[in-house]
Amino acid sequence: MSISFPAELLELFVIQSSIPTRKALRSTCRALRSIATPFVFENLIIDTRNKKRSSKFLKHLCSKNGFAKYVLHLHLVSLTFQGKTMLGLRKERDCEKLLLAVIPHLTSLKSVSCSALDKRIVTNTELWSALRHITSFSLTNWDGNKPISIPGLHLPDLTSLSYSGTGSLEYASALVGLSTRLTTLNVHYNLHPDDRPDPYAHFVYVLFRKCRAVSLTSLSLSGNISLGLLEVHFLVPLLHRLQSLSLNLDSVPPDFWMSMSLHGIFIKERFALMMWEPEAAVFDYLCSYIGLKHLFLRIKDGKDDERVTSLMRKHRTMLISVDIAKPSSLVRYHIWMSSELSSIAVIFSLMILNLCYRSDRGLKGMELIDRGGKSLMYATCMQSDCQPLLNSFCN
Repeated sequence: MSISFPAELLELFVIQSSIPTRKALRSTCRALRSIATPFVFENLIIDTRNKKRSSKFLKHLCSKNGFAKYVLHLHLVSLTFQGKTMLGLRKERDCEKLLLAVIPHLTSLKSVSCSALDKRIVTNTELWSALRHITSFSLTNWDGNKPISIPGLHLPDLTSLSYSGTGSLEYASALVGLSTRLTTLNVHYNLHPDDRPDPYAHFVYVLFRKCRAVSLTSLSLSGNISLGLLEVHFLVPLLHRLQSLSLNLDSVPPDFWMSMSLHGIFIKERFALMMWEPEAAVFDYLCSYIGLKHLFLRIKDGKDDERVTSLMRKHRTMLISVDIAKPSSLVRYHIWMSSELSSIAVIFSLMILNLCYRSDRGLKGMELIDRGGKSLMYATCMQSDCQPLLNSFCN
């Protein structure tokens, strides 16, 4: 038998279960343990960056007289720690000990988020050996130019990895190569303040050269990275199962999109791209197939309304959401579509026009809003009256 409770109730139990006067609460915990094995709390998130609560929470959770003695299993979804901001420099080691003590009780730990600013946690070999069963790992603020003793991580079940940092990408490369089960990868990279841009640096090759993932379905790359021509043929074969792609790089060569088409890799779930100007290769790729559900484009310079219109027509039967921003008189498109409610918003330089639909995709009403959010006009109309207006945007 398994009983599940919300995280708020678990936090209340943990904080109060070690108070000597709370005999009734401890009796309740014992009774629950006797009828529920395992005793499961779902969606628990411990964030040790909270000074006021987390220190007491961890102490009560792992102490011999605390809450852990009353339960067999705790289902923890996410653990976020950053010792410096919680306890201060003098108590970093105490935080480390608390984390090590609490890990054995977190038998269903799934996700860990860690800041590299706290080197004592990041470099703790004993801690990471206890976390080998996690499936999601997020590392932020990594400084690749500072020498640091890094533990040999072994995370064979890792499916989701998020990394952000500066300087060398060697450690990011090591993380990417941790698991063959990796399906989601998010990397945000910036040049170190002491570095100069190197247009010939093979950042993407360094990042993926140790990659062993055979089923990568979601990829997001952003920051001061340029995808080189020589890296295209190395990267594309790793993406044969890709369904979601987000790129915000300094440059992406047209050969990348041609190679994606040649390998039969067509993004069907989510496509997001920032580009300096409309590139024919991008639109040719997106118009070479159908079935895209979510489209996000940012065009910093130039204008190509005809290609945008063709793209919208190509995927209009499956599109759920569209967000296109470009520097023209028509500044931004927004389109949301679902089975119950569909809407389209076209954002001009001076006004926003909302066109709201029924679930049968018939147009229900129109609202004109100025930049300050004030509604200037709202009118309901029959589908036959508004359909020509809708067609002018969608056709």
